[in-house]
Amino acid sequence: MKGPLWKVAVMAVVIALPLAQALPVLGQQPAVPSDYRLRPGDVIEILVMGEADLTRTVTIRPDGKISYPLLGDVPVAGMTAAEVADSLAALLRKYLRNPVVTVTVTQIRQDRAFVYLLGPGVARPGSYEIQPGWTVMEAIASAGGLAPRANLRRAVLIRRGKADPVPLDLERLVLRGDQSANMAVEPGDIILVPSQQNRVLVLGAVRSPGAYDVDDGARLVDAISLAGGPADRAGIRQIGIIRQGADGKMAVTTVNFERVLRQGDATQNPLLQHGDIVYIPPDTRVNWLDVLSWLTGLRLIQAVFGIPGP
Repeated sequence: MKGPLWKVAVMAVVIALPLAQALPVLGQQPAVPSDYRLRPGDVIEILVMGEADLTRTVTIRPDGKISYPLLGDVPVAGMTAAEVADSLAALLRKYLRNPVVTVTVTQIRQDRAFVYLLGPGVARPGSYEIQPGWTVMEAIASAGGLAPRANLRRAVLIRRGKADPVPLDLERLVLRGDQSANMAVEPGDIILVPSQQNRVLVLGAVRSPGAYDVDDGARLVDAISLAGGPADRAGIRQIGIIRQGADGKMAVTTVNFERVLRQGDATQNPLLQHGDIVYIPPDTRVNWLDVLSWLTGLRLIQAVFGIPGP
């Protein structure tokens, strides 16, 4: 994960966090002490005896004021409910004779703990209120899970007080069910899941066959290098790049990789696309019809290696 990307994510959440924390929490509240000092986000009920039109339930704004009929904006933050009642009664005397005002705190703002799921690899990026016992997987599930091309190998968790992101091996967690990678989340955590650039399969006579993530602009030599290079006696003069066309049929293009190694021939080092299969035959004798027949279950192969469709 490149530094600037996760730092931009942190900046976005730092800006959003105060807004999220300022939201009131709905639901039943315990009894409020009489000496409680009101804060922005608190909800109060104002009752003026004999004046139904002046009975209001209002939320204290971020600037510490409320809007009230006849009086306009009235500052109340930092006051007790009784002090607000006295203040409103004094202001209303301009319009009413001996107003009797009662103020009740019906809802206290409570700071909520959030985790932030960001990046194109998340199905529904956004902020989510942490529930007791949440881990990385619960947080991801709350955001609708992972997007089809989530890059499971490059996800990170960004935590306050840590200079560097914490790598999250979602491939080990999601595909292998290894719960040791399922760490607990803390308030303010940012889980950043990028998308895969491209994933290709390298099969046949290579030292480490398998699926590999490659950047845009990657060529054949990059994929073969990731797979550890050709095995001894591999048929590198007839390496096949197998690609599924728009009609769903597979076609193979062969290249002479030896010319790349000996002469630097760029024409034999083509660009790769997401979902390509690079097949290195074990020797110079290869029947491509047999190879294509072997790969007829392309969708199954892609699923086994974690390659979503285009």
